[in-house]
Amino acid sequence: MPKMNDVVLLVDFQTDDAEYTVPLGCASIAGALVDTGLVARKNLHILTPRVGENLNALVRRYLAFDPTIVGFSLYCWNSTAASEMARILKRERPSLVLIAGGPDAEFFADRAGDAESGGHELYADLAFDAVFFGPAETSVQTWMQNRNTATRGDYASSTPMGSPALNSNLTLKATQFFKSEPVDLSKLSSPWLSGLLDVPKNHEVLWELTRGCPYRCSYCYEGRGFTTVQHVPQQRLESELAFFVNEGVEKVFVLDPTFNLQKDRALSLLSLLKEKGDNILWNFEVRAELLDAKQAKAFGDLNCSVQIGLQSIQPKVMEAIGREFDRKLFVKKIDLLNNNGVVFGFDLIYGLPGDSLRGFRESLDFALSLYPNHLDIFPLAVLPGTRLREQAAGFHLEYESEPPYRLKEQPSFPAKDLARAAKIAHACDVFYTLGRAVPWFNAVLQPLDLRASGFFQDIANAVEARFPSSRRPEDILHKDIEAFQCEILTELYESHERPELLPAVLDLVRYNGALSRAFAENETTELHLNYPVSALDSGEILDIEGYTEEHRAKPGMVQVRPGADGPVVKMIRRE
Repeated sequence: MPKMNDVVLLVDFQTDDAEYTVPLGCASIAGALVDTGLVARKNLHILTPRVGENLNALVRRYLAFDPTIVGFSLYCWNSTAASEMARILKRERPSLVLIAGGPDAEFFADRAGDAESGGHELYADLAFDAVFFGPAETSVQTWMQNRNTATRGDYASSTPMGSPALNSNLTLKATQFFKSEPVDLSKLSSPWLSGLLDVPKNHEVLWELTRGCPYRCSYCYEGRGFTTVQHVPQQRLESELAFFVNEGVEKVFVLDPTFNLQKDRALSLLSLLKEKGDNILWNFEVRAELLDAKQAKAFGDLNCSVQIGLQSIQPKVMEAIGREFDRKLFVKKIDLLNNNGVVFGFDLIYGLPGDSLRGFRESLDFALSLYPNHLDIFPLAVLPGTRLREQAAGFHLEYESEPPYRLKEQPSFPAKDLARAAKIAHACDVFYTLGRAVPWFNAVLQPLDLRASGFFQDIANAVEARFPSSRRPEDILHKDIEAFQCEILTELYESHERPELLPAVLDLVRYNGALSRAFAENETTELHLNYPVSALDSGEILDIEGYTEEHRAKPGMVQVRPGADGPVVKMIRRE
């Protein structure tokens, strides 16, 4: 039985660009150990280094705690750093017990299997003593209780999902692998209320209300996990909400895989958040097909944003990954959001089985036609532990064997097309999402009869030259993107011999940009407008050709500044 004088470090490597962190997984494990008396609270430390930090320096710093156990939270962006640090720790202090778990844990089971056949020297002797799969609070408790009687080199009776290489004939015996069973959430304490987690300085937090997902999307970790759905007890939920309000939390990312899975529960929660936490900006992941009028209104009444996993609009692609897509139904559901003024975004993935550059461009055009506030576009990652990983050979997917496991090529999406898709995605991210172009984007392309994907393909090199993809988004000023937008659109309208429309086009870009900065950055802007503010506010000018044919320009200077109830626009002078 472990002694209460064990010193435990739980390490959650963060990306280099993560300014503030919420190590929720480590905190959940920590709470389980403290609650059961396996570790004293004063002897437990949650650490959040960056993946780019010097590992030898980190090891020296962490060994100063004189730990007996070090645990790592594994994700595709940090498992390489975590495994390397574990090897250094084991070399420096062989008696140290090292454990790991998290979404990328399957990676190490795969490598253990490879090592058995001599396929991967780096992982021929994993430094981890135990690796846990799935929600690990209970399995880590059990392991801690029994670890003094277990010997390193013995495998647990249960092996990780989809790892047939781990069997009784395995010659490499260095790491125990544990497959966790679902955890009873009612028996877990809150890492927020227990003080294991502090609200970050940016006042943004992660909030887990539900575990489990009934859907079987083959590319997703959730699709390989437990299909049963569990909810955090209502009393804990309400106490955590009160804590967030009292601590001045400004933004909450709700981690439910599908927030609106149960419609009545979703409506009840939205009502509670409106009543108790209306000053917080809420972020949810939802399924479009489950939306209805009541939900759309409730989302519209709340200060929130919803994210929807569209991924692709190609029926065969969606079928290959275990999903369905009804174009008419999807449009109908998104119309509910637009009609209620809900801020929403889409996820798209390029490179899925059966996808192509043409198919990706069609999906992008469809997505932008629905006026999302933002788009998150990702290359396919063939993740360990997912059904798609098991099916990869059948789909002839070539992918990176190391994190982040990105697709390198597949029959319908060769490498050169993946590179083109990446450029289009980056151009869309900068020009549309970071450029806050949703109020005017479709309107300015319409007179030129351009498709969005073709436009982004044409400007991709110019975007990369001005805003390299290696640059952090938070380091890019909206004013700089706006200036670029105006340059690109000026060149475009002149090359299409439509310069007479430019005054209206530039008014749309600059006025909406000023409004957004007044709201988001509390910034005051003075700008020259060619047409009246009333035309911009009413949306009349969005019919650029029709409006400019019927109305003469009325130039003037206006000031757009932040106000208590939103941006305030003041006419300075008419010209």
